[in-house]
Amino acid sequence: MTLQTQALAGALGALLILSSPAMAQARAQTAPQGAPQPGGGMGGPRTLADVPTFADRLFGRLDANQDAAITGDELAVLSRGPAGSMGGGRLRTAISQSDASNDGRISKDELTAGMQRMFTRMDANHDGTLSGDELPRPPTPPAAPSMPMPSAEPEPMPDMPGG
Repeated sequence: MTLQTQALAGALGALLILSSPAMAQARAQTAPQGAPQPGGGMGGPRTLADVPTFADRLFGRLDANQDAAITGDELAVLSRGPAGSMGGGRLRTAISQSDASNDGRISKDELTAGMQRMFTRMDANHDGTLSGDELPRPPTPPAAPSMPMPSAEPEPMPDMPGG
């Protein structure tokens, strides 16, 4: 897997964070009163045919003010708190690259096209389906630093001259 493909795989893997309680809470705090709240989990699309439906759901979750565009302020939730620690920053970058018009606003069509490009790059065998080895791996927490342990046998005291 190339470095670029690994980054894209990590970004798609970070999509799973959108079903987290923190994301739901952030959406509830920014959505207009009475706005529909999408429910259920948001695992990434497994087939290319699933991408448009997935992109619609993702767009609905991220467009907090429901103005038909995702802006940097709305993407900021991906870089904070639990979402940020689970790879949300990579997802934010991947979604930002969907802004084909470079106007700082991502439309639903731009997001869908960007997600299709990402899926196609991840689909190594080009069969329209992400198999187990093409799916992103969840980020692993860094290992705790190891401390050297003393040996079981103590070191002998050095001989002192004149002693």
